[in-house]
Amino acid sequence: MNKNIVVAILAVLLLVAGFFGYRAYRTGAENALAAQRAETERADLARREAETRQRAEAEAEAHRLAAEQARRQAEESARTLALLRAEQAEAEAVRRRAEEEAQRAAQELARLRTERDAAQGEARLRAEQAEREAAAADAARREALARLEAIEQQKREEADREAARLAALERQRAMETEAAERMLLSRAILPADYKRRQHYYQSVEMVNAAGGVLVEPTPEATPAPEPVAANP
Repeated sequence: MNKNIVVAILAVLLLVAGFFGYRAYRTGAENALAAQRAETERADLARREAETRQRAEAEAEAHRLAAEQARRQAEESARTLALLRAEQAEAEAVRRRAEEEAQRAAQELARLRTERDAAQGEARLRAEQAEREAAAADAARREALARLEAIEQQKREEADREAARLAALERQRAMETEAAERMLLSRAILPADYKRRQHYYQSVEMVNAAGGVLVEPTPEATPAPEPVAANP
């Protein structure tokens, strides 16, 4: 009976030892598994932390780059805005200058149009005055030409009359000279007869000088010399 008890005790001890050994094994296995899990979790946590850190760093770098880009864009925008404002100010100044130039050009154009109209009016008045003066000068010229022609005609007529008078006088003298020569050849000229002939010539010259009409004497109209008795 003791043998059975001992066997039973040994069996119980074996069972207890097996139970505790299995329990220890299981505990160790669980601990190892837990340690492995913990290590895996730590590694995963470290990996996640690294990824998180990397993401954070990447996000920080992205934020930094974005901020830098934003700063650059802001600076570029500021420069562009300043350039646009400068261009706008220049364009506004150009527009104002153009408006002022256009206003001055309009005023100058109006002044030139006024001066042109005044000049055209003055030129028209001067042209009309010149036409009137030209017409008056032409009329005066025509009148002067007419007077000059009349004077020249009068002078020609007077010259013709004078030439006719001189020619008549010359013919009269020639005829009288010829008649006197014939009378001298026919008879002697007495002193009384010579004196009457001299008075006759003077009368003819006075009549011709007064512009009278000279009538050529005929032998019948010529007074015959009175006979003078010859000295004994």
